[in-house]
Amino acid sequence: MDLGFGNENQIIGDATASTILRATQAQEAALQSELSRYDALLESTDSELEALRERRLAQMKQSAEQRRKWLENGHGIYADLLESVGGSAQHGGDVAKAFFETAKKSNRMVVHFHRPTTRSCDAFHRALADLAPKHPETRFVKINVEGCDDVREGGSGVGAKYLVEKLGVVVMPTLL
Repeated sequence: MDLGFGNENQIIGDATASTILRATQAQEAALQSELSRYDALLESTDSELEALRERRLAQMKQSAEQRRKWLENGHGIYADLLESVGGSAQHGGDVAKAFFETAKKSNRMVVHFHRPTTRSCDAFHRALADLAPKHPETRFVKINVEGCDDVREGGSGVGAKYLVEKLGVVVMPTLL
């Protein structure tokens, strides 16, 4: 294919054309493979189709069971960590203990360390509250670190100070 722009541009044009041709051939092969699979499915017997239905039904049941377990463990909602495990954020509670118990039950977890007095935390609250129902495979929790220095008074920071130090939380808001 002569582009009419000289030898260097001709080399680049040939390389581009061959790359596009290879990509197109790869897509065509993938589509042909997919069509062959559908053709084989149309030609299959009733027993093969029944086996396919049974496998798909088992997958759907397993998926529904997994989703039910996630929802039982508090997935799908964005909540305060202590409130979501049955403690009370206002009367103290061991945040670190609740954090580790929750982490053991969930493969995926998003933790928002926040202070009620920090305005940018409100934007995170809204965004995480929107994300939580869309991702039931992930546990979304928030930890208030406002009183984590007031451990003597039994404030909401009991155990939060330990997490803040061990996880290196310096700036609010922080997501892990």
